[in-house]
Amino acid sequence: MSLSEEEDGIMQVRHIYLKIEAVPNYSPVAPDDAEHHKHRLDCMRNMDHADATIPQSEVDRRSLDALVYREYLDAAYTVLNNTPLIAADINEPRVERRIPGTVIYTQPDERLYIHVLNGDNEPHSFHVHGLHYGIDSDGSWPFGVQEYDGPNRSDAICPGDQWCYVFDVREDTVGAWPFHDHHMHIEEVVKRGLFGGIVVRDPHCDKPGLEIPIFFHRLTAKVGAALFDSGSLNAGDLFDFTFNEEGTFEYYCRFHPMQGRVRVTAAGPLTATINILDTPARFELDDITVGVGAVVTWNHAGNQPHTVTERSGAGLESFAINGRTFVGNTPTIVAESGTRVRWYVFNLDLSMVWHNFHLHGQRWRWGNEWVDTRSLGPAESFVADTVVPPVILQPLPLECGCEPRDGHEGHDPMQGDENEDEHGSHGRPREEPETRASGSVAHAHTLHASMPGTSVGSPKPESKHEHSKDESDPYPGRSKKKCRKYQLQGDFLIHCHVEMHMMEGMAAVLRATQEVELSDEELEKICYQLPTVHAHQCPEVEHHPCGGDGEDSWELLEPSPIFVVHGALLNTGHVLLFSGAAERNYPLEARIWDPATKQIMPGVIPLPEDFFCSGHIFMADGRLLVVGGDTNGAGHTNNRCFIFTPDPVNPDSGTFAPAASMAHARWYPTALSLNDGRILAFSGGHPIAAEVEVFDGGTWTPVSGANRSFDELYPGMHLLPSGEIFYTRAGWAGATGTQTAYLTMTGAASGSWTDYGQQQFYDRQEGMSLLMIDTTVSPEHTRLYVFGGGVSGPPTARNNATGEVIEFSGGIAGSAWARIADMNFGRTNVNAVVLPTGKILIVGGHSNGQKWSPTPVLETETYDPATDTWTPGAPLNFPRQYHSVCILLPDGRILAAGGVAPGTADADQHSVELYSPGYLSLGARPAISNAPSAVAYANSFTIDTPQAADINAIVLIAPISVTHHTDAGQRYIKLPIDSRTATAVETTAPANGNIAPPGFYMLFVVDNQGVPSEARFVEIS
Repeated sequence: MSLSEEEDGIMQVRHIYLKIEAVPNYSPVAPDDAEHHKHRLDCMRNMDHADATIPQSEVDRRSLDALVYREYLDAAYTVLNNTPLIAADINEPRVERRIPGTVIYTQPDERLYIHVLNGDNEPHSFHVHGLHYGIDSDGSWPFGVQEYDGPNRSDAICPGDQWCYVFDVREDTVGAWPFHDHHMHIEEVVKRGLFGGIVVRDPHCDKPGLEIPIFFHRLTAKVGAALFDSGSLNAGDLFDFTFNEEGTFEYYCRFHPMQGRVRVTAAGPLTATINILDTPARFELDDITVGVGAVVTWNHAGNQPHTVTERSGAGLESFAINGRTFVGNTPTIVAESGTRVRWYVFNLDLSMVWHNFHLHGQRWRWGNEWVDTRSLGPAESFVADTVVPPVILQPLPLECGCEPRDGHEGHDPMQGDENEDEHGSHGRPREEPETRASGSVAHAHTLHASMPGTSVGSPKPESKHEHSKDESDPYPGRSKKKCRKYQLQGDFLIHCHVEMHMMEGMAAVLRATQEVELSDEELEKICYQLPTVHAHQCPEVEHHPCGGDGEDSWELLEPSPIFVVHGALLNTGHVLLFSGAAERNYPLEARIWDPATKQIMPGVIPLPEDFFCSGHIFMADGRLLVVGGDTNGAGHTNNRCFIFTPDPVNPDSGTFAPAASMAHARWYPTALSLNDGRILAFSGGHPIAAEVEVFDGGTWTPVSGANRSFDELYPGMHLLPSGEIFYTRAGWAGATGTQTAYLTMTGAASGSWTDYGQQQFYDRQEGMSLLMIDTTVSPEHTRLYVFGGGVSGPPTARNNATGEVIEFSGGIAGSAWARIADMNFGRTNVNAVVLPTGKILIVGGHSNGQKWSPTPVLETETYDPATDTWTPGAPLNFPRQYHSVCILLPDGRILAAGGVAPGTADADQHSVELYSPGYLSLGARPAISNAPSAVAYANSFTIDTPQAADINAIVLIAPISVTHHTDAGQRYIKLPIDSRTATAVETTAPANGNIAPPGFYMLFVVDNQGVPSEARFVEIS
């Protein structure tokens, strides 16, 4: 048949309009900037994603300026084709943020005129596999054709120009065919998303319930400022790099989840060799120390391609399915069990790496056999038909021999998710008013559908009361019992079975739904919790459910309705959060966060003043004193004070009552408790108050002889066991002079200052200090630490990766500052939290500059004073810099909120996250079964605990009241174990108020494995 005959009435003509368009700042783990809540997940909890979320730093490092073929419905390119790629994919982004841009469906006997308009600033083309075309429509450079008048070519469409490609679709083209740019640097542009697929439907095949195009491919992030990058290394290749400066340099492979570290010190070997291995993929050695000027050589000792790429500035390559990476972002395809699915599978990874397509719980016919996995080379594609598997098999498998469960402990099939899922379903059973037959034929087709070679159709409507005799009943002969309907849900993986590719995010999910009818007797015999429908995108499981791993993690919580600048742990166990107007007209309100629900409670507590940048400290009776702050734009001239009293009946309520005003306005002041419960106020502006004032609960009195100007504001102050108030130079701004100092109270309202030693790095601007006291020795031993800070002055004055300690044994005499091991990261605006274990958690900050610096440090780390070592921890999800708070909770977790993130959509962070230290995953925790609620100084008291024999430490920690990395009240007090029985330990309270100013403390016991109990609040007075 000639072409003219085909055009004469047999071939159907169809015009398709594609435009090559950019998708700026696209991240395959957060593709849709309008729907943040849908993405940034890794439900498989791969490396560095233990809490199933992806930190913002990784979102950024995976970002690229993508490029797609976007389909329009008109020749003017004004009406977008909004048809989803996969109608049942609940994660698919808007069409404007989608990769690939389109999939074209056609059938034999169509002629396609595909008009491609190049909206990019570089030439591109359009090349289709599998269809019939002439050389004018091949699109492969330089073998195309050129227009009569002008430079435009079929293999190089110029920016702003278009080309009309013509294809005939015939019987021999049935299948799935990729298309992509074939101008120059093909792999490079395909790795930006410039590809798609054409599906030629077979008119002789039944229509499936779902059509699902699946694209395996990679996306390459923008080239970052990596210090070194080897590029792709193959077997036998070597890569050298010379390290000419001190520091710690992290590196990784862009192709595989493997990483290493080079530490460069002043003295060390000048050569080192590291082998690159395939199985398991790793660098060997992965942590080395060399000297300045050392040459490090990486030797590729495996067969797979690898890279050696410095981590701090480099972009990440993403293994993607349909433009997205990691389960939770990649397609989640929801379909009823028994639905027939037609898969169109494409491999658009044009590198040397092959992939394969593997479905869980499904199989398809391939030649003369059934398969569930098929390999794909670059640009290869195929079609497969499968059936959505059942969530649970029927007839119900009841012969596993489960142990009886009293009251269904750990298995309550009546309980579904409290929230509806995305389809409006609940996990609760549906009650039926009448007695039902033992089985439901509504599921007979599910059983048959899972068998090879059978057809699937919709279940036939049956009489509700005549099921038992139906031959398709999966429970023949079962007597009539009262049954209930249950809506079930099961997630079946779709992934590349090259394990590294799956771990790097090349995985998706087919979410099967199923309705079953079960009796209570049958529920008793099921060995697992019924997989009812849930609203959560990711399974709610522990990363290591059997415990014992010691890994830490961050959990991203619901955002706060207010911007958080100030936080305080109340002795109710709840957390008070507020900011004030923050110079940005935020609402003047405080909120209460509940650790039990991990949510902000609904009550709104009005602020009588703008408390932005106030100081605060707990009083002896547990109420919170707030001093100074802002005046909502009136020059920061606030000398007023308020006392917050929680409502004992309604925990999300409370009142801020006015207290006596200070003599001086104090904006950014420090408040500190004395041994008799009185409170000192230091510093603050405007102007900066050199005078110190003391509050006795009723009035403020100046402290004569104690004037000292703290230009940094929020100066770090700490009451020592010897009675002096020590100044650490930590603060919000730059401090004059070079000396630390202490204030001696010479009377109830008089005192004098004494300079006391210079730190090695005395610029501690935006650093943090805290106090640790050990009363198990006599005299008591005190460590006062300062961490990070330092943004101005000569290099000899600032080093924000350092920490320093000054130690006292009894009195203050004879001590000097000493440098401890450096942190892994330099930090200013840093938060430090002492843990029940006696270790110190360092959170957030930024690596250089002052408060608005866009250089957040997301990685956490923990300092062990016993070994002078640092252990890296799980990274934050969001920056915690200036205006952030971190608060230790009674259950041993840490709440982090607030902070600024310059250049982001939410510059003032409303995000909230919760840190679980590694000790929470080390197995069972010791428990305090009974402890006194109040103890007098120097008195013995008993703590009842079933784990008494294993208790290693008893600890008091003052509740945190923090703002701007300043908390003069944070202190850790280790108590002695005086005696023990099988069920109790006895200890002695601190000797006086210099060790523990009167007030409420969290009481922890810690076992021999370093696992703390949950705390009990005890009042020390």
